[in-house]
Amino acid sequence: MNRLPKMILWFLVMLFVQGFVFDPVLLGIPYAPFVYVLLLVFLPNGWESWIVLLAGFFIGICVDFIFFSGGVHTAACILIAYTRPLFIRTVFSDTMAPQDLKIEHESFGSLFQYVILVILVHHFFVFLFVVGNIDRIGWLLGAWFANSLLTILASAFVLILTRNSK
Repeated sequence: MNRLPKMILWFLVMLFVQGFVFDPVLLGIPYAPFVYVLLLVFLPNGWESWIVLLAGFFIGICVDFIFFSGGVHTAACILIAYTRPLFIRTVFSDTMAPQDLKIEHESFGSLFQYVILVILVHHFFVFLFVVGNIDRIGWLLGAWFANSLLTILASAFVLILTRNSK
């Protein structure tokens, strides 16, 4: 299957799941996983930097429209898109050149390390942007930890379900 239609389908499914399955208002809970972060994880490495930044912006703005969150997801997605090469070099340092890396073909352990790193950084900045200052550090750390844990568990579940068995 051509990669672009597959990516568009993955994008639509993840946004639907994020907006209608993992919506904290619908679930009636204060914390919910942000599984859309997996969209940022699986962006192709061969794309130019400006395309990755544009994709991060587009993913974030779509989530902000779903949650009426005023741009916090957009800012965090752009930050992840910008720092993505650093995260890839950190986790996959023993593999080939980063531009030739196909993340979906890496071992589950390496992939999961990368997912955890992206989730922790993304969520920290989402909640830092929500709080806006350091006065509510207790709430920020609690929300960051709870949402990160839920997202890591949900992402592991999605990765296990969608992982191609070899």
